Amino acid sequence: MSDVIEVSYTGDLLAHRRCPRAWAYEKHAGFVPYEQVQAMEGRLLHHVMEWMSRTYREEGNLASREEVFEQLERFYRILRSRGITTSFASRQEVLERITSNLFRGRGLRKPVAAAIRGAEHTEYELRSVRKVLNTEFAGKSRILLTGIIDLVLQQQDPLTYQQVWRWDDIESLEGQAEPGDDDAAPGDREIWDIKGSRIKTPYLIDYVRQVITYAALFRERTGTLPRRCVLFFVNEARDEDALLSIPADDEVVDSGLRWTVAQVADLQRTLTSFEDDPGAVPGGTVLRRERPVGDRVDEVLSTQCTGCAQRFDCEEYTTHLGSTAGRVKNDVSLYTVTKN
Repeated sequence: MSDVIEVSYTGDLLAHRRCPRAWAYEKHAGFVPYEQVQAMEGRLLHHVMEWMSRTYREEGNLASREEVFEQLERFYRILRSRGITTSFASRQEVLERITSNLFRGRGLRKPVAAAIRGAEHTEYELRSVRKVLNTEFAGKSRILLTGIIDLVLQQQDPLTYQQVWRWDDIESLEGQAEPGDDDAAPGDREIWDIKGSRIKTPYLIDYVRQVITYAALFRERTGTLPRRCVLFFVNEARDEDALLSIPADDEVVDSGLRWTVAQVADLQRTLTSFEDDPGAVPGGTVLRRERPVGDRVDEVLSTQCTGCAQRFDCEEYTTHLGSTAGRVKNDVSLYTVTKN
């Protein structure tokens, strides 16, 4: 029996922090929701960014708006065939929204163009980052942490970041985004993570911790740290609001690794509890774990809950919805045949 725990940062750690109950049922019991409402736009976005970067490397040209829309439309059909959708929106709405977030008029937004022109592929493929961390719990001694990063090398027209992350407590990795000016220089190597959301997302702190951990993995493979980490929130209309610069030094990334190991331990506790009694695992985001039942579902999570096959007997979600004159809300009623 292997003594290695394999953990995906996005598929496990972030999914677990969003809702331990949904993660346990989907990851370990195979109860996949009939509509995966959180997955589509992120997958479409990452697919088309990868396609644009590959096209630029091979042909030396930036893709046009029509080409991007056509590529999104193809991949959309593939995702829908797998039961993946997005908040029950129409195909046209989804594709137009993503395309409009990537372009300004006929041309690509400056941050998008910078990411595509500066996408760096070295002799070792860094899109699949794997790192074994020494630890001991749950009968295991090592963690195999997996994730995907984008390396961007600033070119001759470097960006200026007007949102900068300020650390309040490095040990607990707490901080906040503040207005500021961080000027990149030609040759700066950065780790980027592109998010299909806004900077005001309640999961901002988790995204910051994610890229800091990726910086630690990058250091492990190269012996150096990136100049900075960058979160690009493509749903922000203004470029000055869309980019968040995150400083990464040795102290910060070491703390990021410790925080990640602690999250894997929390994930293992959920799994142990689930194996003993599946109904004992509470729903709701870990970020609101200390709040009373019914107040642990935020606006973002609620779009996932409405497509979750385990929502009908989820105490957190049913309490969150409340009741009308003692009647069950339609979203958790088995008799809502148009949806269920």
